[in-house]
Amino acid sequence: MADNTDDLVASKTEGFRIGEKKTISEYTQLDANDESLNRWKASLGLNAGEPIGDPSDPRKCIIKSLTLQVEGRSDVVVDLSGAGAVEHLKEKPFTIKEGATFRIKVAFEVHHEVLSGLKYLQVVRRKGIRVSKDEEMLGSYAPNTTEKRLYEKQC
Repeated sequence: MADNTDDLVASKTEGFRIGEKKTISEYTQLDANDESLNRWKASLGLNAGEPIGDPSDPRKCIIKSLTLQVEGRSDVVVDLSGAGAVEHLKEKPFTIKEGATFRIKVAFEVHHEVLSGLKYLQVVRRKGIRVSKDEEMLGSYAPNTTEKRLYEKQC
């Protein structure tokens, strides 16, 4: 079987460049007199509570769950927080009826630093052959704190 790792690489938008990485304290002090930048920083939740991330865990984005939402049926929640959750999902995948309209809700945590340009990437295969690849920009997120423990985003 062919190597499918190219399927999991997000596309690049011509002309778009992610800004220079800064620490959280640099972001909070950046252009303190700029009202629109202060609103952006407040929308990220900078300086709102104590960070909840484990300093010994190097991960920056931790996916807690994926929820499949289809009108007319109950949600299918895939809990990814436990050890071996991805392997369990590979053993027992779920099927989406062709032509069904659905949404995905992602619940995740951000640790250690501001995460810019987060994307959701979905690849659909039928009998091992890629039939579609979709991606959506989710945005930028500050590290989770005691005030904001979890982010949820619908795609």
